[in-house]
Amino acid sequence: MSSDARKYLQALGAGLAEAMGPGYRFHKSALELRAATDAGENLVILGGAMRHSPLVDVAFHFGCSYGAAKAVAKQLGLQAGPHIVQYSLNRASMKGLPMSGPGRGSWSVHIGTPPDAALLAEIATAIRGMAAPFFERFAGMAAARDAVAADDSWCLGGRMQWRSVLALDAALGELDHFRAWAARLDPLNAQEAHGLLLRAEALRG
Repeated sequence: MSSDARKYLQALGAGLAEAMGPGYRFHKSALELRAATDAGENLVILGGAMRHSPLVDVAFHFGCSYGAAKAVAKQLGLQAGPHIVQYSLNRASMKGLPMSGPGRGSWSVHIGTPPDAALLAEIATAIRGMAAPFFERFAGMAAARDAVAADDSWCLGGRMQWRSVLALDAALGELDHFRAWAARLDPLNAQEAHGLLLRAEALRG
């Protein structure tokens, strides 16, 4: 991503934090909007793909990070979070999501023009339409674990997300679930997962 594109996303994020209300804080370096929850944080992560300079396609990931799973992940040397995530371009695959709002998951912008009020309002509406139901559905770790493990249409899940399943199972105190679920992993990932499972069991005592 070019420095100009990054500056544009930083300006966009600052504007979205105001549009979303006082519960959200924008973290400039990470391009993340964060809102504290009882279990951890809800996140909206801005991203952009260059088309033909100076045009950029803006989209966002949204996810939940859980404090207990974050602590376990740190002990195991895993990514801190989010532990369940979805991408705005996958909106149509989220079965049962009300199709309200602007009806799209990306925006083509000119990075030489600051984000205007209309764009901020449209993206904020899209975030509320997609991310708010997601945050409500996955307010708890058990629901998030079940969805990721089942490769639910509301999240990026399945075998490639096994580290998230491990962190959530360890935080839930349900490592037996992970041991059984991990039988579906390919040999290389299964070997790494087994080693981390043993470490998680040792930490549990």
